[in-house]
Amino acid sequence: MAAAQELSVRFRKAGPADVDLVIELLHELIIELGPPDNAAQVLPQLSKDIHLALAADNVCIFLVESEGKAIGLSRGDILTTDPIFRLRTDNRCGYVDQMYVRPTYRNQGLGRQLLHLVENWFSEQGIGHALLHAAQNALRFYSTEGYVPNREMFKRL
Repeated sequence: MAAAQELSVRFRKAGPADVDLVIELLHELIIELGPPDNAAQVLPQLSKDIHLALAADNVCIFLVESEGKAIGLSRGDILTTDPIFRLRTDNRCGYVDQMYVRPTYRNQGLGRQLLHLVENWFSEQGIGHALLHAAQNALRFYSTEGYVPNREMFKRL
């Protein structure tokens, strides 16, 4: 039996020219996460948000591409105004804002590499800790990467 061919990929930092690629991937993520009423609220704001993010110094978006096609992304934001950080010596925190790999490319380590790119960027910015909000189906992935639940609870009102 022949071994599966290894996927040839390239990771890179997204720039202003990548706005359409980033929007396309995030659109897929929003639809996948559901519910539809949430997507209807979020999608109209997506373009403005991504234009602002790609121009911001406190945001970094990474892309992974295969054969010239964007197949995944990760986004890290440096938070400074969240009240949860006001009593810490360093009032900044890295926030893993979005992570997405297209379904046919999952389970090949691409998400792990995208996450590490964001974490390394946080470290380069002097950030000592990171947090995220995980979808239920991603909890195991993040726990294998060292993320642990930490007091936060959520209720939709």
